[in-house]
Amino acid sequence: MRVVTKDVNQIVARNIRHRWAIFLIAVHTVLLIWSSLRNGFGWTEVGLLPAGILDWQYNGFDVFRVNPPLVRMWATWPLVLSGVDIPFIGTSMDPRDRAEWIVGKAMIDQYGTQTYGWLAVARLMCLPFAWIGMIVAYCWSSQLFGRAAGIGALILWTFSPMMIGYGSLISGDAQAATMGLVTLYLFRNWLYKPGYREAYLYGLATGFAILTKSSWLVLFGLLPVIWFIVRFIEAFRTPPFTLSFQTGWRAWRTLWTSLVRDLPKCVVAAVIALFLINAFYEFRGSFRRLDSYEFISKALAGSEDWQSEQWSNNRFRGTVIGLLPVPFPEDFLVGVDLQKWDFDRERWSYLRGEWRDHGWWYYYLYAAAIKVPIGSWILMGIAIFGALRFRSMRAPYIDELLLCVPVVAILFAASSETGLNRHFRYVLPVFPFVIILASRAFKAWDSTKPRLRFLLTGACTWLIVSSVSVFPHSASYFNELIGGPSNAWRHLNASNISWGQDLRAVERWAQNHPENRPLFIKSYVHIVPPNMIGIPSIGTVPSMPTGAIEGLRNENRYLPGWYIIDQESMLRMQGDYAYLRTLAPIENIGYSFQVFCITDAVADNLQSRFDESRSTDKPTQ
Repeated sequence: MRVVTKDVNQIVARNIRHRWAIFLIAVHTVLLIWSSLRNGFGWTEVGLLPAGILDWQYNGFDVFRVNPPLVRMWATWPLVLSGVDIPFIGTSMDPRDRAEWIVGKAMIDQYGTQTYGWLAVARLMCLPFAWIGMIVAYCWSSQLFGRAAGIGALILWTFSPMMIGYGSLISGDAQAATMGLVTLYLFRNWLYKPGYREAYLYGLATGFAILTKSSWLVLFGLLPVIWFIVRFIEAFRTPPFTLSFQTGWRAWRTLWTSLVRDLPKCVVAAVIALFLINAFYEFRGSFRRLDSYEFISKALAGSEDWQSEQWSNNRFRGTVIGLLPVPFPEDFLVGVDLQKWDFDRERWSYLRGEWRDHGWWYYYLYAAAIKVPIGSWILMGIAIFGALRFRSMRAPYIDELLLCVPVVAILFAASSETGLNRHFRYVLPVFPFVIILASRAFKAWDSTKPRLRFLLTGACTWLIVSSVSVFPHSASYFNELIGGPSNAWRHLNASNISWGQDLRAVERWAQNHPENRPLFIKSYVHIVPPNMIGIPSIGTVPSMPTGAIEGLRNENRYLPGWYIIDQESMLRMQGDYAYLRTLAPIENIGYSFQVFCITDAVADNLQSRFDESRSTDKPTQ
């Protein structure tokens, strides 16, 4: 009896010790659930939801090739078991013909608002990814900087607008961030204890990370580099270090011995990761010769005479490399090629009121400055100062490498892709690592200086209040440096403001204001017809052409009513909706849609401006 009582007491004591961690994970879960149920389809979710169902039904992966299938298939298996059926007519041989948008529109057209229930189920299925990521972040931070830092990491994660906004979607961005963190954590354990069991675990994690987002292919190069750097430092850092021949020879011999010892485990981990990826795709097209593919991106097809449409090639054809088998499934490699092609073709980028056919190397750094809460930046500043000033706030060099190198590598890779700057979410995988690096600031709780603790408390309070103030529109978050999300359109566009989720808020607005009719809706998520998701729209918001349109019939183009339009449409480079900037919106819906009341007088004025632009053939501002 005493033994049982003792065991129960130990369990209770352990749970009490982690009560703050459990509480914060529960809070984040509530935020994710609320956001999942309140927000509408994010852009890629329109294709991911039916694609995941079709992957199960047709036992194939060619509907949404640009993204690996793990997240969407995990999210949709309950829907498949419940008998959900998606209209499908097949896919094109040309990967540029994106089948996911076709099946997405067909799903919305056939089932309408019923798809919201399916979307909610799929989103809630992704909650375990958030739990796993938070537990790993808590454990890693606690091991490095103490329990206060572990709680601090959970605070940063729980109230991060990006982790809330994308953690409540099935887009794969937040899920990839979690799996990247898990992989590096397990790889860390292997570096400290290089056994086959540890290698097996980090190999599995590597495979799962790549199956959430193909951008994690960088792990096949990143992990070996970190491994070599760590073993090199271990071999050459034994004090006292001199440049004598004897000491140098001993260090090189130690390095060689450790590399030879570790190499079989690294090979095992790589084989396990590759096997998992290929097994998930059922080995379809695995180990095809490289020169047997027809590629469309510059990197794989070749940049000479490259064209974005109706063109394919293979730069490896006729080379020795082309004879090698590709250790990846066909659909996976085609998806990587398609993703690269999407960056190669001419795409217009927007930053601070300027449109360019190429991006800016500092785009993601600027986006981070205005989309990450100022409270988080203050905590990061405390962490950097503490790491430079106090030895107790530094982690072992292995952990510093594992946390810093992925951040630098991902930011560098994203910043070098200046063909398209549109989505800050592309660097979301760095967030868990930055959260752990910043969590060392919470060692200030152990400080005897009250001013430092006061600064820490103030930063946490600012972070929480600032994040909660925009919830559940967390994906639209912008910090106080630019005046919050209301001024976001002056700086960034696209998913940085909204990815289409606010259409659900437009539906609720229309239901709550039945007297405001007729409604004209314009959303850049054009594959989701407003009428099919419960919005009683009688048409789209009319544009104001920037020049004359020949052959247009003489008829009233601008009708009185209620114009509801999103910021992305008004930011269009063509300027065909910019005329609404001259009018005062009567209300904002979320942080992406604005409502304009167009009276008879305003409609007549707009019609006159339009008629004048047709007759003079001059741009209308």
